[in-house]
Amino acid sequence: MPANLPPQYFEAEKVFRAAKAPSEKIEALETMLAIMPKHKGTDHLKAELRARIAKLTDEIERLQVRRKGHGYHLPKEGAGQVALVGLANSGKSALVAALTQASPRVADYPYTTQEPVPGMLPFEDVQLQLVDMPAIDDRDARPWLNSVLRHADLLALVVDLSGDPIGEVEALLEELAALRIEPWDEQGETQPGWVRGRVLVLANKRDRVGADDVRALEDALSGRFPLAAVSALTGEGLDGLAAKFFHALEVVRVYTKAPGQSPDMRDPVMLPKGSTVEDAATSVHKELRRFKYAQVWGSGKFQGQRVPRNHVLQDLDIIEIHA
Repeated sequence: MPANLPPQYFEAEKVFRAAKAPSEKIEALETMLAIMPKHKGTDHLKAELRARIAKLTDEIERLQVRRKGHGYHLPKEGAGQVALVGLANSGKSALVAALTQASPRVADYPYTTQEPVPGMLPFEDVQLQLVDMPAIDDRDARPWLNSVLRHADLLALVVDLSGDPIGEVEALLEELAALRIEPWDEQGETQPGWVRGRVLVLANKRDRVGADDVRALEDALSGRFPLAAVSALTGEGLDGLAAKFFHALEVVRVYTKAPGQSPDMRDPVMLPKGSTVEDAATSVHKELRRFKYAQVWGSGKFQGQRVPRNHVLQDLDIIEIHA
C-alpha cells in the first residue's frame, strides 16, 4: 500500500535534513510523524522514524551525562515505582502533591516540572514511590523521560477528563512508542531495543465532567488498561488510588519467619506475582537457593504446610525456610 505522503511531510523532511542539533532533528521527525497518514502503508516508515527519534534521544542523553557528570537515574524506593506520564497541564504535579508529602511545582502554565519529583504514597504496610515527570512532550526533558520511564514499574497515563481524554491516551502511547516503550502484553514479543511497561490510565479533573464522560473513556479503552477517574482538586477517587496502583504493579508481599519465632511483619519481601518459594528464598539470600524445605502460612492447604520449591506464593503469605 503506498504511503501517499502530503506536501507538508516533505517540507518537514527538508527541515530534518537541514537540522544540526539532535533536538532540532527530533522536533522535525516528530512533525513528520504527526503529519503522516495513519494506515498500513505508513507502518514501516513510522517505525523507522521512531527508531531515529530513539537513537537521537540516546545521543542527547549521552551528551548530557558527559556534560553534567551524572546520569539520569532515579533510585527506586518502596514496593514499586509509579511514573506519572502526561501532557502539559494534565494535573500530574497536583496529583503527586495531593497523594504524597512531595512538593512539586504546581501552576496553570505548561512545562512547570523540569525534572522528576518523587514522593511516597502509603498503602497498608508498604510505600509506593510516585514520580511527577516532566510533560512527555517537553523536548528538553527527553533524557530524563527516556531513562526513568523505561525503568519504572508502572506508567500512570494522566489525562484530562475535561478535554479529549481518548485522544490524549493515544497521544501518550505514541510518545511512549517514540521512546521504544510499549504497553505490557503477555502474549506478544518485545521488539529488539524496546521495553514493556505496565500501564494504568489516571483520568484527572473528575470534578469537571459527568458520569457519561467517564463511561465514554472506559468504553474506548475496552478493558485494555485499568482506569481510575479522580480529581486532584476535590480529592474524589484518591482514597482508593493506592490500592489500584499496588494491584496494577502485579507484585506480592511475602513475610519471613525463623523456625520457632514469630514472623517479621515490618518489612515484606516484594516479588513479582507468580513467584515461587525458591524465588523468595533467593531474594532473601542467594545462598538459600539450596534450602531443604519450606513451610507456608496463607496460600497452603493448611497453616504451616510443607510445600515444594515451585509452590507459587500469594500476597501476604508467610514463609519459613529450613536450610
